[in-house]
Amino acid sequence: MTDNVFVITSGLPASGKSTLSHALGDCLGWPVIDKDAILESLFDSLGTGDPTWRHRLSRASDDVLFTIAAQAKRAVLDNWWHHDTAPERLRRLNARLIEIFCDCDPALAAERFQRRTRHPGHLDPQLTPEQVAERVALIRANYQGPLRLGGPLLTIDTSQPVDITAVVKEVNVLLEA
Repeated sequence: MTDNVFVITSGLPASGKSTLSHALGDCLGWPVIDKDAILESLFDSLGTGDPTWRHRLSRASDDVLFTIAAQAKRAVLDNWWHHDTAPERLRRLNARLIEIFCDCDPALAAERFQRRTRHPGHLDPQLTPEQVAERVALIRANYQGPLRLGGPLLTIDTSQPVDITAVVKEVNVLLEA
């Protein structure tokens, strides 16, 4: 088996993936490959546009994330993963995959999503509250939960502040296994 290891944070949008990813990366001394950071850099360099443009840059950001990950030995990967494509792409990294599922009530994730301010390229300000509610309802109705990548799966309750020390201990146990 390879020495390459990736911690994959999964969960609903606004479930705490990025917060957990960056705290975990800091504690482990690992880089965090954050899809939103890549996407927002593309918005800054190539410009923002309509939903078709945003979708195109979002898919390009996924490709960049996987290209960087393929060259890394260890990293925390932070993304809103698509269940139809991400598991196979992650498995092709030829690495041990530890999934951390950020679990919180979908209503709480929706509330967090509506409160947060993201880069204008995400086009959030163009959405009416009704459109946001409609998108949240669609995600909630179709959400499949953890990616279930075939390796260890830690489910972390992110409805409250997370004890990052405890999460790091659990990840270290898995790394030593």
